[in-house]
Amino acid sequence: MYSEKRLEESLVLAICAIVNLRCPFSGRVSYDSAFWIARAESRILNQLERPSIFHLQALFLIIHYHAEVGGFGRAFMLASLASRQVTALRLNHESPHLGFVAQETRRRAAWTMALLDGYFSVGLPGYSTIDYGEIYQQFPCREEMFGSPIPECMIRRPSGLPTDQSPTLHGTLELILRLSKVRRDIIRLTRQLALVEQPVVDLDAIARGFQTSLLQIGAQITASFGTPSPSHDNLQSQTQLPSRWLGRVLEIRVAWHQAHCDLARIFLAGHPSAASLAILDSLSSSPFVLQARDKCHQHSACIIDFILHNEALIPPTFFSVDIARCVYHAARLCLHLAGDSGQRGSEDSLSSSPGTALEQASLAGAFLQRNFGRAAHAKGMISDLKVWIEACSSPQSKEAREPNPDRLTGSDGFERHHQLAVHSLLHQAEFVDDSYLYDG
Repeated sequence: MYSEKRLEESLVLAICAIVNLRCPFSGRVSYDSAFWIARAESRILNQLERPSIFHLQALFLIIHYHAEVGGFGRAFMLASLASRQVTALRLNHESPHLGFVAQETRRRAAWTMALLDGYFSVGLPGYSTIDYGEIYQQFPCREEMFGSPIPECMIRRPSGLPTDQSPTLHGTLELILRLSKVRRDIIRLTRQLALVEQPVVDLDAIARGFQTSLLQIGAQITASFGTPSPSHDNLQSQTQLPSRWLGRVLEIRVAWHQAHCDLARIFLAGHPSAASLAILDSLSSSPFVLQARDKCHQHSACIIDFILHNEALIPPTFFSVDIARCVYHAARLCLHLAGDSGQRGSEDSLSSSPGTALEQASLAGAFLQRNFGRAAHAKGMISDLKVWIEACSSPQSKEAREPNPDRLTGSDGFERHHQLAVHSLLHQAEFVDDSYLYDG
């Protein structure tokens, strides 16, 4: 297409920059990539009033580039521009008059915007650039469909299924999106509960709703890629997908376990993400409270074990940002559970010993260093995990580092509601409010 002058120059430049950044073949990576990105950005901004799906695809890559090299503030601002392009082109709506490839390209662009938004909004609506509820597109199709010559009859029916697709099979992007939506909603609930100091009558029912959604997605994962368990031989033996898609299957497995951790942490007394004691005491007989430690231990251990078991199958450049976040949170949770058991004065059978937890966290940290050591967005997670490992080697250091959230005041609850995680691109942007200059 590019030789025929049908492919937008900014998209070509952005692709070259990302490939050069991720797969360096010379010592001029920073210079070449930065130059190409600057040219691509300039071309898009010079045609700001003429949105294009090619410009949007280039913007996605440009935003990814800035996140990789540490330009978090620029990435956030460009994400807003990308969102406006989605709206201007009405990519969040179906276009049944188009052919299959054109329709699918539009779907993937709209849903990519939703995934990208999650790296910034982190459950805070005020930072959101697009909402899942505003996307009226079907989920993307399976990779083998999109990457093959597909006749027009393969256009999806209104029911959401192609004419020759089994209803039990789901594409990797579809499952990633379904999990992303559930996890976003769980994080939003966690933030809302940080502001509440009295019992929430329907919290148990809300949690059951999330659990049901995760069980349904788990069944879809099993139907599409086999049983989601690290006890199987390896990821490649569980799926018929080409090896280049194994990274996405790994992301799905890990994200599913992370969603369970996110939900269980709400009911884990003493954890910074837990609901207040007033709420947890009112649910003392709830299975979610009684099983919180067990669920956290089970799923956090599964994340680390599954990642390490399958790491060799996937090139480092294929690991997603979300995999790094899940591994980081799993390691933190393992350390918290072990430290909490130590403070109780006994070794809880539902959590690892401090030694085992430190070993798991160290393995997780080594994984992050190997595969994300050059990525600016992961530096905060890597350094923070190192500090946690050192702190958890001494119970007194850990206690000083992690105050009990149940002793927080109302204003502290407000801070917890708006707190950004160490891996948040928005947190790393470190925006400065210069309004004070008007006082001078």
